[in-house]
Amino acid sequence: MTRQNQPTPSANSHTFYLVKRLMREYLAPHKGRLFMAIICMILVAVCTALTAKMIQPILDELLINRNEALFFIVPAIVVLIFFIKGVAGYFQNYLMEYIGQRMIADLQTDLYKHVIHHDLAVLQKQTVSGLTSRFIYDLHQLKKALSNTITGVLKDVPMILGLIVLMVHQNWMLALVCLTIIPLAAAPIVYFGRRMRRYSGGTQEEMGALGGILRESLGHIRQVKSFTTENREIDRSSRSIHAVFKLLVKMARVRALSSPVMELLGGLIIAGVIMFGCHLIWQNQMTAGEFMSFLTAAMSIYRPLKSVTSINNSLQEGLAAAERTFTLMDQPATITEQAGAKELKVKNGEINFNNVTFAYADGHTATQNLNLHIPAGKKVALVGASGAGKSTILNLIPRFYDPKDGHIEIDGQKIADVTLNSLRQNIGLVTQEVALFNDTIANNIAYGSPLASREQIEQAAKDAAAYDFIIQSENGFDTVVGEDGFSLSGGQRQRIAIARAMLKNAPILLLDEATSSLDTQSEKSIQDALNTLMRGRTSLIVAHRLSTTQDADIIHVLDHGQVVETGTHKELLEKDGVYANLYKMQQQS
Repeated sequence: MTRQNQPTPSANSHTFYLVKRLMREYLAPHKGRLFMAIICMILVAVCTALTAKMIQPILDELLINRNEALFFIVPAIVVLIFFIKGVAGYFQNYLMEYIGQRMIADLQTDLYKHVIHHDLAVLQKQTVSGLTSRFIYDLHQLKKALSNTITGVLKDVPMILGLIVLMVHQNWMLALVCLTIIPLAAAPIVYFGRRMRRYSGGTQEEMGALGGILRESLGHIRQVKSFTTENREIDRSSRSIHAVFKLLVKMARVRALSSPVMELLGGLIIAGVIMFGCHLIWQNQMTAGEFMSFLTAAMSIYRPLKSVTSINNSLQEGLAAAERTFTLMDQPATITEQAGAKELKVKNGEINFNNVTFAYADGHTATQNLNLHIPAGKKVALVGASGAGKSTILNLIPRFYDPKDGHIEIDGQKIADVTLNSLRQNIGLVTQEVALFNDTIANNIAYGSPLASREQIEQAAKDAAAYDFIIQSENGFDTVVGEDGFSLSGGQRQRIAIARAMLKNAPILLLDEATSSLDTQSEKSIQDALNTLMRGRTSLIVAHRLSTTQDADIIHVLDHGQVVETGTHKELLEKDGVYANLYKMQQQS
């Protein structure tokens, strides 16, 4: 179920807009179940009103007039009313819980689809904990609000209407006394709702910040302990926890304050009914049974009326979450496919940058009118100082970013004119930071190649020099590596990443500092595996250590986004230019 992004109005926080959007996009698909739930709720409301109505014959006919003809009929009717109410209540609760849970599941799915397909540049501005908070805390709040609100509105409102109809039927003058007091509940409902909306939004922001602090401190626990900064992290987390605590206490105060206000209104209603009802009985304008039936209805209307107040508080909490969720969902992607984009056909793997200019959002220009030729099937290295534009060039090829000016071609095809899927399927990427999932070794190798057989997975592991350590693991290829592959060494994680690229078998290979975090011994063995991986492919290497690029067919030396030197290792040393100076500095260090 994919939904198109909706234009956000200028007053995005407007309650009506958020409710309307939730109903149109996420409630409307369940209108069949909603209709059945409404029928059940109407039955519950009618039965509640009939329960109050039955007080009159019980008191007037059975107790006062001693009408024996109704001795069995009235109790039987009472049992029937409660049976129908119970059955209808069951289906009402089940159907509304199903609808609420399904709406949140659909919203989570749509949000995840949007986030996972969003631009890398946008996602890198978000914290992982902040995004996680949207899925877990925000949508949990929205789920609770939807369940309470939809059920409450469709159950309590019909119940209030049914009881009002009964009260008017019993005595319209007495009903008028109640109806003049009930509207007084609107003011506190609106006031409390606004306060809850403001506090809830702040709480959700602080919960995301707290999640970020916990993720950072616990995820980097070795660094925390090595720098003995435990107390600093405790102070940081304590400040965030206290901020969340203060907002939760404010929300609790608003919830608690709504109760005595509604209790007072309920007391005023009952007091008015008693005073005016007694007057009517004394004037023989109403029987005791009619009065008790009316009083029961008036007392019964208090509970759903009070519930409407709490429903509004819950709704405002949920709408604050919905606002944050829709704000993220409505951010448009900039890396998109053109209409009629074609599949990329890679025959040789030649890559050309033609007058490519790229600048980051902060205004920093990474490349300026860059022209770069990467011949098919060759091993090409990009070297230069930090910030020279090496990694930017790698990120432009799979369209993680798009250039401001110029274009990039693969085998004469502009990458902006082909589908993103076909482009990225033809590119293998091995980076310094290996991304492993909390899954088996086999599934991590086959990530991106889900149809690969076990034989193909094992062959890729052998080619990457990973087979031996894998079969020595506890469960071999079925060993779970843990979160981020924490159970493996850096060299082992890198070998799995290389095996993954081997299995993908893409004609173009991008290596971004693939061995920079390894020691010399590990680097040598990994380099051998990389050489196997690069054989017969167009390979573009970004490396800080020039020792890993000496056997490249072509070395491009970058400085401030421009190619300042090109040649082989030997040729560049003979030029005694930028490359030679970099090489000498590394040799000396």
